[in-house]
Amino acid sequence: MEILLVISFIILISFGIEWLLRKLRVSKFEQRYVLVTGCDTGFGNMLAKRLDVMRFRVFAGCYTNSAVTQLTEECSENLTAIQVDVSSATSIDKMVETIKNKLPTDKGLWAVVNNAGVTGTAGQCTWQTKEDFENVLSVNFYGVALVTNALTPLIIKEKGRIINTSSMMGRIAFGQVTYVVSKYCVEAYSDVLRRELYRTGVKVCIVEPGAFKTGIIDPKGQQKRLEDKVKNLPEEIKKTLRDDYINQCMTNFIKATSKASVNVNEVVEAYEHALTAKYPKKRYLVGNDAKYMMRLLWTLPECISDYLIDKMIGRKMNKK
Repeated sequence: MEILLVISFIILISFGIEWLLRKLRVSKFEQRYVLVTGCDTGFGNMLAKRLDVMRFRVFAGCYTNSAVTQLTEECSENLTAIQVDVSSATSIDKMVETIKNKLPTDKGLWAVVNNAGVTGTAGQCTWQTKEDFENVLSVNFYGVALVTNALTPLIIKEKGRIINTSSMMGRIAFGQVTYVVSKYCVEAYSDVLRRELYRTGVKVCIVEPGAFKTGIIDPKGQQKRLEDKVKNLPEEIKKTLRDDYINQCMTNFIKATSKASVNVNEVVEAYEHALTAKYPKKRYLVGNDAKYMMRLLWTLPECISDYLIDKMIGRKMNKK
């Protein structure tokens, strides 16, 4: 009994020390330069504006020229909006050149937040083409890796941090396969990178959001993608599908996404902590679904989690 009490006390003390360390913050935000990608809308847009208010020097990567104009007009002169396509090596090179030209000669980059992402294709695993996978990987994974690789020397110079956006779907695999595969890639890349940079002082963090109500949840777009995919299937596959296959899929999609959290600030706050904490977490699970429901699923034996996921998806794809 005494041993159990000692062990419990040590565990409690350890959690208390960790909690206190996570509260410590860096200072002099106005001297720190940060790149955030995917700033057109959603989390990236919100984060760029918040960091600007906090007096960070922000490079906001946007896909569209209209987003560049909007952020330039709405933010202070400390924010530099840059048009960039993270799926293009040439576009990334131009962005990096702009950043280098803006940085003081004695400064590096405090952080990169790889936030840019796309939702992926629709339909079953076996329907996806190489092009389907490449279109999603080019943004969600290659974009993360290429931006990070190009900027790592500047981040090492500042002993800063690299913050990569994954998903709870990067830890438990079901749903849109191209999206899920891309997030598993982000997880693996980030883990390897963190261990490679272990002695440099650079922190590598992974943000794993659950479902949040942002523009990426688009029922009309999802239905169009699914209709196009089914339309282009071979006839022998179409014949095996239920007549109401698309309607059933969309019913389940709408039902699932209706439960998405509206507290989008939770994700921005996770980014902020990863940027400002002296001792940031290696992983940030964000949202109750990610913290509890999905954690349970990836902890349970696969025979149980497979059964629960099948019940949760709740659809029979093929004719009886």
